[in-house]
Amino acid sequence: MPGDDSPTVSVVIPYGPKFTPESMLAEARETVAAQSVPTECLVVEDTDHRGPAWARNRGLERADTRYVAFLDADDLWEPEKLTRQLDRMAETGAGICVEGEPMSMDDFVYRVLLGDMAALTPSILLDTEQVSTTFEEGLTRGEDLLFILEAATEAGVCLCPDLYTRRSHDRSVTATELPVTDYVAVDKRFAYLVSQRVPEAQPYVEPYYVQSFTQAGVSCHEAGAYDRAIDYYVRALRLSPHPFTAAYLCRSLVAKYLP
Repeated sequence: MPGDDSPTVSVVIPYGPKFTPESMLAEARETVAAQSVPTECLVVEDTDHRGPAWARNRGLERADTRYVAFLDADDLWEPEKLTRQLDRMAETGAGICVEGEPMSMDDFVYRVLLGDMAALTPSILLDTEQVSTTFEEGLTRGEDLLFILEAATEAGVCLCPDLYTRRSHDRSVTATELPVTDYVAVDKRFAYLVSQRVPEAQPYVEPYYVQSFTQAGVSCHEAGAYDRAIDYYVRALRLSPHPFTAAYLCRSLVAKYLP
């Protein structure tokens, strides 16, 4: 168990006053200070709205410790979070630890890419002696998942359950919805980068596109844009004849021609 000789962990917290109340940042920092291992808190303020990837990379640059963790300013860590992760990393030799139950690398890549494990960033603990990747600042969304996939396939991943509490509020970045065309463009860029940088993800890139186009179709249907919805469903079905996508297509066709 980590004790008095435990390594200091640098904790990077991106912070934008526009998106997170200062009171929530203070509460997040309290959960860092309450950890049972030494910590160094690095709050990176992004007043110019350059994005979480930019802030996290600046934090990585400033950290001079072997272990670096990330926490969003509106989330809270569980007690002993870092202790449990350091123990698990020592047991497995993995270069990154995130929240979850133990699984194979193949299952991990599949579940991260296809959205079953989409909110992992506040649980990350990184061994910088094993992981060299950084966050892709050219992505407005999905940069955290790309980082996790790259780090996991570079240095191995281990998992611990119940590491943090996610809090939602109206001002958060994730509370703002992208227009569908922008959403699809970001998804396509993300999938392309994954295909180039994470060979282990290759079998799941096409299903990711199918999922993305289908979700875009659903959003268009709900907005009453049935022609656009149909177009997205057809694009998905050309990649793979998924029954759910076909069912959604039928729904939009009925809504268009039998109002």
